[in-house]
Amino acid sequence: MDTAKLNLLRNAMTAYAKRRRALSRNLANIDTPGYDRTAVTFEQELHEARTSTGLGRRPSAVTARVEVQDEAPVLENELMALSDTQMRTQLASRALSEHFDLMRTGITGQSR
Repeated sequence: MDTAKLNLLRNAMTAYAKRRRALSRNLANIDTPGYDRTAVTFEQELHEARTSTGLGRRPSAVTARVEVQDEAPVLENELMALSDTQMRTQLASRALSEHFDLMRTGITGQSR
């Protein structure tokens, strides 16, 4: 059963997985001359979809965008972004768990 909430959470988890890979690449290449930082955007586009009026994109249709930035990675910034991504992943994972718990309760009439 696909719902808007489930689609949004799936897209968020995909975005965070892409971001972790990009951050890992950035950290692995931190001392590589000429390496340009890779970034993954998701939250800004989600915010724009949620606050736009009219026939804009639905929040559940927002997907991650990978972009190469014209700057070298900075160790402290990459580690902070990795920590932030870990917290966001945990939050999305908890929301998915609660979503499926509610579905289970609705189907069986019993909570865990």
